[in-house]
Amino acid sequence: MRNVRNALGRVRQGRGTRAPVVTAVVATAAVAVGVVVAGGGPVERPGRPGGGLAAQLDALRGANDLVRSTRADVGRDPALYPTAYGRLEAGLAARHGSGERVPEVRPDALADLARTDALDTPAWRAHYVCLSLGGAGGTSPAGAAAVLDRAGIRGEAEREALARLRHPEEDGDDPLTSLATRAAFLQTLTCLGRDGDVPRAALTRLAADAARTAEAVPVLYAVEALRGAGVEGRATRALRDAGGVLEGGCGRVEPMQRAALTLLRQRVTDETRSCLRSALGDRDTQTRWLVRRALALGPAASSSAPRRSSGAAASSEPPPALADVRPDGLVAKSPEQMGTLTATYHAAGALTAAGRQGDVPGWLTKRLKELGSDPRLDPSDRVPLAMTCHRLNLACGPQDERGRREAAGRKVPARLTNANERGWYGAMAVRAEFASGCPRTSVELPDAGSRTLSPRSLRVITVLADAGCAVQAERLTRGTDLVAQARDLLRKGELVFASAAVQAALASEQTVPQALWEEIPRLLERHRDAAHPDLYAPAPGGTATAEATRAAYYLLA
Repeated sequence: MRNVRNALGRVRQGRGTRAPVVTAVVATAAVAVGVVVAGGGPVERPGRPGGGLAAQLDALRGANDLVRSTRADVGRDPALYPTAYGRLEAGLAARHGSGERVPEVRPDALADLARTDALDTPAWRAHYVCLSLGGAGGTSPAGAAAVLDRAGIRGEAEREALARLRHPEEDGDDPLTSLATRAAFLQTLTCLGRDGDVPRAALTRLAADAARTAEAVPVLYAVEALRGAGVEGRATRALRDAGGVLEGGCGRVEPMQRAALTLLRQRVTDETRSCLRSALGDRDTQTRWLVRRALALGPAASSSAPRRSSGAAASSEPPPALADVRPDGLVAKSPEQMGTLTATYHAAGALTAAGRQGDVPGWLTKRLKELGSDPRLDPSDRVPLAMTCHRLNLACGPQDERGRREAAGRKVPARLTNANERGWYGAMAVRAEFASGCPRTSVELPDAGSRTLSPRSLRVITVLADAGCAVQAERLTRGTDLVAQARDLLRKGELVFASAAVQAALASEQTVPQALWEEIPRLLERHRDAAHPDLYAPAPGGTATAEATRAAYYLLA
């Protein structure tokens, strides 16, 4: 499980075919656009845009045959996630094979990264800082507090982590994401010397959830985090059928799960060793680190040294780490241009809004069905896959079916807060996609009733309406001139927010004048990608993104 913080973003750019355990990018609620104009009746618009959309999605095709978030190539700039797990991988490889010294991380460089890597919440950034400092022979984890202070996020990170552990029922996450997130945040609080502030009841609940969970990766992290806090955790359910799972051939379980099961059992068989060695070239640094940890075990003991025998299973030392640690101790993103489930869901929304869901590119349909039939699919990817296949009216296989069942049981927090916003929004988007009806949830916005709304408030209102909570959406927008805000945003070239404003106006039954609908195609011309004009950029003259393309077709529908 990878990138748990983002339930629809597990297949993250530069992080492999799933991204730790999550996220992430957040699920986007697709709003069915019904157009209301002054005087009543639908607007008549000639032709239907997007005739070349399906073909031009090739420009967003990732190396893994999912849609990329942007047509621009991802650079080789450093990021927190690859730095954390790349340093762990390199440190383990140095101790058990290569012997190469891992450059120490420069605290100032890490602090700058923690401050600017806004993809993650403060608590997740703090988690990666702790891993970066404590896992590869660099600065002690005690230095993490100083780094986070320098980055200006320590207090916020500690509050977020404590809140998640104290009140997991309010986070809106699915059970696996919740377990992995709480494990990561407990480890982070231990790193920062704040584990004593975690209530005993929260630790007991984490241990109980770990014992009843079957997926090995979040269980491993929970058991290890509890151990670090002085509490015993058991992997009861995960270990129940471990023998049969591990002996079922390399294709039965993905490398991360196999490695985690092996670490929970504290012994490695010849068959598992062979399966794991083939995963040392995985694109994802977290996977490679877990695999190396498992390979370092002896056949029936918990020794941290590699097994040395003349057998074929131990014929050679593991190869050097793939992570390239820079002189400043940071690790850059992978240069491979990977697609994500989040971006693929955006693309599915664009195709649907354009009336082109029957023209899904063959490569994308094939990949979605491969994922739907893959028993090794990361559990956190099942619901995002199901949402995408549902949007495209595809039957993608048993993992898709399982994801739809899990989606039906997804609970929405009773109240939207700053702390649970991502989980709340993701859970609402799931309900919206599968038309599960408006849940009982309380929402208050700080700018409700203002003349204009923030992007956050616009997102909240659109997902409320799409999930069937039209009464709440109308209440929260009372007194707000969303049409004027949408027009202003369009003229400023802020496509994604402008689209959200229009969706919010429609959701709250505000009248959208025909003059604005007639103006929209002209204003969107500036956002067309120069090389692929049926794709759209978030700003005039920019490069196409999946999210901006979805936003444009919602406006053009």
